[in-house]
Amino acid sequence: MRWICYTYYKCIFAEKGGVCTKKTSLLGRLTACAAACIMACSGALNVITASAADNSSGEVPQSVIESMKSDYYAISPIDPEVLSYSDYYDIHCNDALPETEIKMIGGDYKSASEGLTSGNYTADGDKRSNVLIWDSPSGEVSYSFDVPKAGIYCLDMTYCGISGNSSPIELSMKIDGKLPFETASRLTLSRVWTNEHDISSDTRGNQVRPPQIQKEMWQTRTVGDTDGLFSEPLIFSLEAGKHEITLTSERAGFALEIIRFFSPESLPSYAEYRASVNKPETQDRLFRIEGEDALYKSEQTLYPTYDNTNYNVSPSDPRKVVYNTIGAGGWKKSQQSITWKISREDIGNSGWYRIGIKYRQNTMRGLCSNRRIYIDGKVLFSELNRVRFDYDKEWDVEVPQTVSGEDVYVYLDHTREHTITLEAVPGEIGDSMRRLEKVMSELNVYYRKILMITGPVPDKYTDYYVHEKIQGLIDEFEHLSDELSDIQDGIEDISGVAGSEAAVLERMTVILDKCVDKPHRIPDYLAQIKDNITSISAWMRDYRDQPLEIDYIEFASGNAEFTSCKKKLTESVKFGWDAFIGSFFEDYTTLSDVSGKEAIEVWVALGRDQAQVVKELSEEDFMPESGIPVSVKLVTGGIVEASLAGKGPDVALFLGGEFPVNLAARGLLADVSQFSDYDDVRSRFQKNALTQYTYEGGVYGLPISQNFPMLFYRTDILTELGFTNPPETWSDLIDMLPAIQRNYMSAGLVLPPTNISPATETGHTFAMLMLQNGMNYYNQSQTRTTFDTVEAVKAFEQWTDFYTKYSFDQTYDAFSRFRTGEYPLVIANYTFANQLNAASPEIKGLWDFCPVPGTRRTDGTVSHAANSNTTGAVIFNKIGDKQSGWEYIKWFTDTDTQVRFAEQTEGLLGIMGRFDTANVRALGELSWSAEELRRLRVQQDELEEIPVIPSSYAVTRNIMNAFRETVNEKRNPRDTLMWYDIDINEEITRKRENLGLSTGEDG
Repeated sequence: MRWICYTYYKCIFAEKGGVCTKKTSLLGRLTACAAACIMACSGALNVITASAADNSSGEVPQSVIESMKSDYYAISPIDPEVLSYSDYYDIHCNDALPETEIKMIGGDYKSASEGLTSGNYTADGDKRSNVLIWDSPSGEVSYSFDVPKAGIYCLDMTYCGISGNSSPIELSMKIDGKLPFETASRLTLSRVWTNEHDISSDTRGNQVRPPQIQKEMWQTRTVGDTDGLFSEPLIFSLEAGKHEITLTSERAGFALEIIRFFSPESLPSYAEYRASVNKPETQDRLFRIEGEDALYKSEQTLYPTYDNTNYNVSPSDPRKVVYNTIGAGGWKKSQQSITWKISREDIGNSGWYRIGIKYRQNTMRGLCSNRRIYIDGKVLFSELNRVRFDYDKEWDVEVPQTVSGEDVYVYLDHTREHTITLEAVPGEIGDSMRRLEKVMSELNVYYRKILMITGPVPDKYTDYYVHEKIQGLIDEFEHLSDELSDIQDGIEDISGVAGSEAAVLERMTVILDKCVDKPHRIPDYLAQIKDNITSISAWMRDYRDQPLEIDYIEFASGNAEFTSCKKKLTESVKFGWDAFIGSFFEDYTTLSDVSGKEAIEVWVALGRDQAQVVKELSEEDFMPESGIPVSVKLVTGGIVEASLAGKGPDVALFLGGEFPVNLAARGLLADVSQFSDYDDVRSRFQKNALTQYTYEGGVYGLPISQNFPMLFYRTDILTELGFTNPPETWSDLIDMLPAIQRNYMSAGLVLPPTNISPATETGHTFAMLMLQNGMNYYNQSQTRTTFDTVEAVKAFEQWTDFYTKYSFDQTYDAFSRFRTGEYPLVIANYTFANQLNAASPEIKGLWDFCPVPGTRRTDGTVSHAANSNTTGAVIFNKIGDKQSGWEYIKWFTDTDTQVRFAEQTEGLLGIMGRFDTANVRALGELSWSAEELRRLRVQQDELEEIPVIPSSYAVTRNIMNAFRETVNEKRNPRDTLMWYDIDINEEITRKRENLGLSTGEDG
């Protein structure tokens, strides 16, 4: 009894090591224990594990307690007492504003973890002394300080980002050992990025985007709200007296000179600024700074972009790629900033200048984007604190003005250089988003409460009385409906029109009103509530952004006019005609002009931007160093067909799945294991990564990317359910299911879709269970399967049990279910973390990941073995010089090249484009935090691979046929697997005979 309670509910009856959750009533805990006992006694669940059954004393085995305390499986508890910043702001926004500042010198820390030092640091020729040098991704440092007067303070830091890590600096700051608010756990400081070189043109006349490199320079940044809800700096309420702040980080790597608390300052008006600068006017003068020529950027995604559809963009070309704008698609998050240099030659004459910004904001229809404008690092007056850029499908010019409509001027001195910086800020919609976030949080809570009573598919013939069982539900729905209506009115006031901009809010209001009017029908509306929660969350994500694209910035004196954006019909027609004619002659698949018999023809199966990076790296690094010419071409498929027709490439990159083995079986690929330095090269990869390129004793490629599964879990929901750890083993997962499923939630496993590929998908549950039990799909000679073994049958039964006994869904949207909390446990590729970080900011800090559930073996160890999927580089036999091809793929899979490729692709695509490199060392140099990387390393080290054979298509297809017949038709799992295994082995034999291979067994 005690073991059941401990395993399932951590309740007060677990005398040894039990954990009690305060949120569960005594009655609830008694009911939970009774339910567990009934299920255990009825045989519905295998509650008593072998280790527990052997324990006659009924005490919890110490080994289990220790495993639950493992670093890899410890959930960081959610502290309900930590306020959101929105609530914290409401409480303290009217506190006193003391006119004082508090400085802490970086090197004068009270204590610091190992690896953090104090000393001198020089960046860009600027030497600073007594600074904290945090030259590691993680660590902790504490400072003591005195507050002379109580009140609210803002915070800024003077620091320099140390190159070597591309992610922003993220810090958690506790004051006197406690987080003041939730956002303080993820304070962000940006690094400085710049173009590695000027925009240049390739041999075909297309411009080449310069790589973004990190620049070390000192800067002072005020800490703001990264969630995009508040345009002003974060405030901290400090009592008078002695205090201590503690900074911790998993993404650091910077030198810290000064930490400063200061009183928020009010900006002067334009009239006050103009009166304070007694300078004369200037002569007629107009000069321009091109947007793509930005000096500094706060993120590497803010690279030059292009618009080649409009002659009116400066500069433009109807046929060639010309980078003529900046910000398209990437400049939309709060606190992202771009800085341009205003040279003395540009200014010409000192004087007063208006600012004209040619922009396009064609994303947020009906609403505006906002930017804060700095001149030489300062906001000169309040009119520049938030400048609106209204929605327009075409290019327009925005000139900052006063409330009365008067153009504002800034004074520029031609005797020195200046800078102009535009920073994204939330603007007027921030307050509406802030209120809406609270509403959505409450709606999610009530949706889950209803779900726990009705399940995801309520029975229309059952009266659930949810409005009676959930106290205050109707009153709360009425309140939320009123809030949504008020928020919608506010958004429509901002946009100036009533309509589709906030129609998604209106739909939810209608559903909530129906629930209030007819409470007995609330279960009928559950699906609509869920769909509208998803829609509003997506809407918030999109409309929280501040997108903006800039062509150029002009400065004009009083009598000069800004360049017109109005298009002329004749010029537009001519531009369009030239583009149409040029499309017949431009080869958009060939990225290089290198040709000749000695040139290696490389096909890249990626997007154009990534292929362009491959081409640039090849021309900048490989060709000069090796002297081997390379011609890079962009393809979207057909490599196998082209190769069989004798028109294939010499080298193909990012070729994955079963293609390398199928091509090798037909004698089209070179065996790379024959090269003398092969053993040195293979050490770059995980020990089993080359299995998928091995065929009949030869190795026919090198892996470039490698994706493997991890277990993602919602820390907030598991904590609410009373769990202190995610499941370490499959048995742990099964033990957690009653508590999860009783609340009508579930877990998500990887199940291939109907149109499965011939190669086993990464994270395939059957494959993991086989590998964790020391088995593989095939015998040693790969002439038969091992599915007729006892271990394979048990693995197959365990796999199908998840869908028969525990009713797991065969198809589900992992992202949506995980975000809403319906699936607090999901197994997915580790790049799922990138999607969550980019597309679900509302649950940031509420989830984590760890290795997949494992199997406890007879020796007591737990195997977390899983398979991965890779894409690789292959050499075709048609190449004239195989050694040249080997040198090329050896270079491309090298650590330095992989890191550069990964950094540039992430710079192009953002966090969603973070590269899943197969190079083990290169993975450690990407933008993962130290803790994230540690967990990835644990799983990566246990990867075991399933070989690809020419008849893999028959294996994976029949495994899924056996699965669906067992689950959907309720057939016996053992008999079904044996029946389909006959077909599999017959096809393996037939295929080997067809290829002239031996069909003998290895015994």
